[in-house]
Amino acid sequence: MKSLEVSEEIVARVVEMILATKTHVVSENQDINYFTDADLSILGKDWEVYNQYAMQVRNEYTIYPDLLYNPGRKKVLKHFLAMNQIYKTDYFTQRYEEQARINIQRELEGHRG
Repeated sequence: MKSLEVSEEIVARVVEMILATKTHVVSENQDINYFTDADLSILGKDWEVYNQYAMQVRNEYTIYPDLLYNPGRKKVLKHFLAMNQIYKTDYFTQRYEEQARINIQRELEGHRG
């Protein structure tokens, strides 16, 4: 972004948004909440779309054997289920929360690890 002469202020905002996807906690900045919700929107899509996504995630981490990957994936999924609310904005909560929980639980039930 610097080579494109994007202002330091915008670069800082982009960095803040990207880093927010590591924790997905509620932010005082509503733009960040929408950004992280959009990042997680795939979790609340219909099962076929979600399952395809889950398989793509697994393919992305083929360097790790199932012995390592499955417990890590399970931990991430359980983290989302333990949250009072996965999505931070009303828009995403109303559209995706229920289906996201169903999808995550369904993936967990099929997990071996």
